[in-house]
Amino acid sequence: MTADEIVANLDRVLPEQERVLAQAARNAEIGIKGNSAVYRAFTDLDFFALTVDFDLRVLLRNLLAHPQSRLTAEKFLVLALEEADESVDNMINRLLGAIRRAGSDDPAHDAFDFEIVRVAKVEFDDAMAPMRADTDFTQTLRLIRNTVSAHVVGDDVGIQNGVIWVLTRENVPRNAEGVMRSQVVYYATSTLSALNGLSRALRRAVKAAGDD
Repeated sequence: MTADEIVANLDRVLPEQERVLAQAARNAEIGIKGNSAVYRAFTDLDFFALTVDFDLRVLLRNLLAHPQSRLTAEKFLVLALEEADESVDNMINRLLGAIRRAGSDDPAHDAFDFEIVRVAKVEFDDAMAPMRADTDFTQTLRLIRNTVSAHVVGDDVGIQNGVIWVLTRENVPRNAEGVMRSQVVYYATSTLSALNGLSRALRRAVKAAGDD
């Protein structure tokens, strides 16, 4: 698939993705205000996964449509990738724990299928395994995230690493072909697939009324 085709596809799906994200935000707001640990864990995970998914799509779209934005867009792709890698598993575990511990006093104690969520975690980890196994990339990912994307001006070291980022990216191609060869873009695409699979599984995990 060419860069133009990917951009056109993202232009088609982003409006609907934003509507889905807005609904997830409304659900999460109910969870925050409610009295169900299970429902809150579910809606927090759903909202977070959809947020990272949406951020990745927007950043990829802008990067592919405007390769000159690579200096900025790529470092924030790194931030979104690190969020997916670092936080999604923890939030799935939180949901599984909430379902396992829930008693009849939790209004959503039987609303979600534990086994579907458990399998979704395995499938998410399998999809993320190639990136996690690329130790050179993941070390670089964390370095960029911690010293360039998230803490640009926090201290002298932050400034120094920001300077290094700009100077080392000075000769990186600012065209679609160069962007398509980026490891960050490659792993962002695979992470999108993993997040999409997780979101579909979460929809399946919601039990219909009357389900055992």
